[in-house]
Amino acid sequence: MKTFRSFDDALHYAINSAKECAEFYSRLSNQARNNKIKRLFSQYAREEYAQMVSLSRIRYSFAETEAAGFPFSLELYDCHAANAGKEDPNYSEALVIAMRKARSSFRLFLELSSKSPDEESSNILRTLAHKEAKHRQGVEVEYNESLLIYC
Repeated sequence: MKTFRSFDDALHYAINSAKECAEFYSRLSNQARNNKIKRLFSQYAREEYAQMVSLSRIRYSFAETEAAGFPFSLELYDCHAANAGKEDPNYSEALVIAMRKARSSFRLFLELSSKSPDEESSNILRTLAHKEAKHRQGVEVEYNESLLIYC
């Protein structure tokens, strides 16, 4: 359970999480089973970097503004804690991590959208949530297809 004390605190977490996801998708693209999947994960990595920019803009726009509804707690997936003591995950484990991380980001962005100080940032956060849902769906498809191939 992660507790956010302010809108800025939650955005800071989201920016760091997007960076972590971008790096993760970049590593995952190197493990991809074909060029199509490699391009898909590379695209997801670029989208995560773009999310970092969008979140940073929102964060700097509202650096001094306090949004309503804080503090709040949300159960989010922490891939570092999940992999503690393990070496690099294999491909299917990495896909599961990616799905869980995308679901966590989706939930965080929707929650932040509801607590946003203005309508424009709320719309941006909802858009980011929908992109995370698409990421999760793409990773789920790859996970299912890779299971069929390797089993």
